[in-house]
Amino acid sequence: MVAVQKEQKRSTAAQVILLAADDLAAAGTKEFSEWELTVAAWQRDPQRFGLRGYEQKYPDHKRVMSEIMGSKPSNPVHLRHLEKVRPNTYRLTALGRSEANRLRSGGSAKTAREKDPHATLAGYVGHRAFARWRNDPEQPRLWADVADFLASAPGAPEDDVPAQLDYVRRAIRSGLDYCQSKDRVKLEPRSRDGGAPIHVRDIAELSDFLLALQYRFPDEMEGMSAPARGRK
Repeated sequence: MVAVQKEQKRSTAAQVILLAADDLAAAGTKEFSEWELTVAAWQRDPQRFGLRGYEQKYPDHKRVMSEIMGSKPSNPVHLRHLEKVRPNTYRLTALGRSEANRLRSGGSAKTAREKDPHATLAGYVGHRAFARWRNDPEQPRLWADVADFLASAPGAPEDDVPAQLDYVRRAIRSGLDYCQSKDRVKLEPRSRDGGAPIHVRDIAELSDFLLALQYRFPDEMEGMSAPARGRK
């Protein structure tokens, strides 16, 4: 109970809902209804998600759903933390599990690049491999394009795929965190020549892109060289 209270003190409404979804998944409920999610969120934070005047007795379904059906930058569905699998039914994504674990552990320390997440993400979002994949899910077909993508951001590690993947994931997390903390749907460049704004939807799709790459190039993404598998 103490741990839950500590999480509540530093968590937004959307984060409490994500933790509630993680509670359900941990208990074996891989897919859950919006009502099950409502009750789980209310159990974590009755004051926030309780029916007005009856906070300790009844959950407020509309209050919970306003966080996952609205247009807020923190919407867990828009951020790919939750996935709607059919009407009124959701499940926690791999990205959502990762974020829930991060919240439970108190979050990660800020780094210098997190001060300007746009500068780091612009290289990834604007890369031709990512753009081609968005238009054709069969792309990219060559590991060389993936390798170029992983090294495209300023400060990205060289010739170390696991470290590059960690760098991309941290950049994604930093961008999403910044949008949520500022209640924005876009990352704006710091200067006029810094490129176009990056929508939170674009940032979330980078996570889907990484997942697609892991299925397509499993050995390379684990750090094995492309020549070792005969790929070009």
